[in-house]
Amino acid sequence: MFSVQNIFKNARINTYSVLQVRLKSKTHWSKLKKKSGPKYKALHHFDEFYGSVFGSKWEPMREALLRKSKYVAVINNYGDSEETMEYLSHRGAHCLKNLMSVQKTFHDQYTPQESTEAVNSQNNNLDNYLAKLQSEEIAKVYPQGENVPDKLELSDNRILRTDKKEEEKEEVSKSAYTLNKALEEAQIDHSRIIQPSMGLSSEALYQYVPATKIKGLDDWVPESMHYSLYANRDTDFPLIIEPETEFEYPKHLKVMTFEKNSEYEKFPEPKRCKTGVFNYYPMDGASVLGVLALCLRGGERALDLCAAPGGKALTALQTLLPDVLLCNDASVSRSNRITRIFRDYLLDYENGNKWQERVLISRVDGRFLTDDFGFDKVLVDVPCTTDRHSVTEDENNIFRPDRVKERLNIPEVQTQLLVNALRLSRVGGAVVYCTCALSPAQNDGVVHAALQRAFREHALVAAVRDLTKPFSALSSTLCLATGAARPKYGQLVVPDIAANFGPAYISRLVRLK
Repeated sequence: MFSVQNIFKNARINTYSVLQVRLKSKTHWSKLKKKSGPKYKALHHFDEFYGSVFGSKWEPMREALLRKSKYVAVINNYGDSEETMEYLSHRGAHCLKNLMSVQKTFHDQYTPQESTEAVNSQNNNLDNYLAKLQSEEIAKVYPQGENVPDKLELSDNRILRTDKKEEEKEEVSKSAYTLNKALEEAQIDHSRIIQPSMGLSSEALYQYVPATKIKGLDDWVPESMHYSLYANRDTDFPLIIEPETEFEYPKHLKVMTFEKNSEYEKFPEPKRCKTGVFNYYPMDGASVLGVLALCLRGGERALDLCAAPGGKALTALQTLLPDVLLCNDASVSRSNRITRIFRDYLLDYENGNKWQERVLISRVDGRFLTDDFGFDKVLVDVPCTTDRHSVTEDENNIFRPDRVKERLNIPEVQTQLLVNALRLSRVGGAVVYCTCALSPAQNDGVVHAALQRAFREHALVAAVRDLTKPFSALSSTLCLATGAARPKYGQLVVPDIAANFGPAYISRLVRLK
């Protein structure tokens, strides 16, 4: 594209000269490629999905999500713990236990009430988003059709049209049956069979063979199906929600953090103590809440079903409470990371017999792990869309084109993991379900689906413990979802510029039967 910048006149020969400048009219190919990467696809998906579900609350979440996350320091009790706490306090950090104690006193005197209408509005937003997805998917399948169905359904691993008129559905089914019957009755043309003696140059190899089926059709699943399967709220099972009364901050767990709007964004690098182990473990503050929600007691037998990379398991050991901790992860490389962390933080881990008896590591798919004794506490931090990683990193991103099927299957895997976690817990034991996603489908949706499936298939009943009151003591440290963004079965830590932890979802379930 050219633009006239100036015109010059030559009076002597009475002519004009035109100076043209070429302007850029297209974005460079490298920038176009960059904008189509997995992290940009993830951000576009979240803008549509979370924007529809959370409304105006999504914009500040989005801005914080794109920034660096905030960390806390889990002090290592097997190192110079008192010295480390004093060192960090001089840098402006505060003890999380003390902050929660002060905030709890405030909330005991004044507890604001949320309206039921605001809490339930998220369900309506999700329903509206599902309806929008259905419309878009139908438009892709029937871009210019006149007889457009109301929705798409999957039946016998195929996509069927579901119109309002029953006659049209019967006609589609009849035509499909006729084709299958014709294929069964068709006779094989033996003259077209290619014998090995013909060689690769035979003309028969180049003859047209008509296709009877598109192979990829069976594997195609509408994205709306991905959400609708876990957005239904049918309560054909005992749904019990009780306030949590057993919560107590572990006496020996030391966590240092900075307050909201603090100028300090990160801790200094951990260093080796005189004992040879690192002085503290840096981790997202929202991840600590999963361990706090376990409500560990002394002498208990605990399980971390999806333990890698090992931060939550290490935090559980820093409480000095579990008698036995089984750390499980199906991946060999990821379970090796657990071993490395224990080696760096647990005194005499490799040589001490007490650790070999107390801390066990297994490499089994968490959906199929079995146990003969039952666990008092089970932590299941499931694989998810890892929202912060998805919008900031292309490496190992769940939104890569080659991981579409894996992403759409995430809620099913999460549900299977949670159901097995409930089975592995003893009666009276507790299961804490965690994700690092904002998705209602992966959070409340999976908890609901797991409770329903556990009751139908295993006659198992569990109660949801409402953590609202004990977690209200964290209001000066991090941001919990409120109003329309607040989940029904758990607590949601939302990213915020003032306290950029999370996202994280935490739900506590207690097995009753």
